[in-house]
Amino acid sequence: MQENSNQKEVERRSLAVESALILLIGDLATRGIVSAEEAENVLATIAGSSALSSAHASGARTLVKQLRRLRRNDGLSAPGASSFKA
Repeated sequence: MQENSNQKEVERRSLAVESALILLIGDLATRGIVSAEEAENVLATIAGSSALSSAHASGARTLVKQLRRLRRNDGLSAPGASSFKA
């Protein structure tokens, strides 16, 4: 019984970390801190881990595709990153 409870807790925390990472990647791409290509790569990795992960990442992946279009298909563009250079 305890093992089942522990497994459920691990799954719950894993989903929470995954959700936080997806939100973070989407926000960083939106702000231009990471490029659309970098965000797409990370989100594709997350989405490839399971069907549930793919469903969680689909909204962020759509957002990143729209960002790429807005940046004239320049997937390497990260306009906000320059504000973080020393």
